[in-house]
Amino acid sequence: MLGIRIDESLEQRLDALALRTQRSKSFLAKAALLRYIEEEERKQYENDLTVARWEEYQETGETISHEAMTNWLESWGTDVEKPCPVK
Repeated sequence: MLGIRIDESLEQRLDALALRTQRSKSFLAKAALLRYIEEEERKQYENDLTVARWEEYQETGETISHEAMTNWLESWGTDVEKPCPVK
């Protein structure tokens, strides 16, 4: 169980939305919290992935050339789309 304190303005907005949508304030708060947590988890995953890729680059120095990436991207949407370049 979780109790939170919200300011009067936010509570009024929540009351109005609950009335308009015929949902409970608890339902709306739970939905908003779920969306927020999912977004923050996604951001954290992306951040962790970026750090891991940076660490891998620092260890190996391996990259994909700009030319290889450009050639691949320019093939998108054509009849002869090229495979993604690899290190």
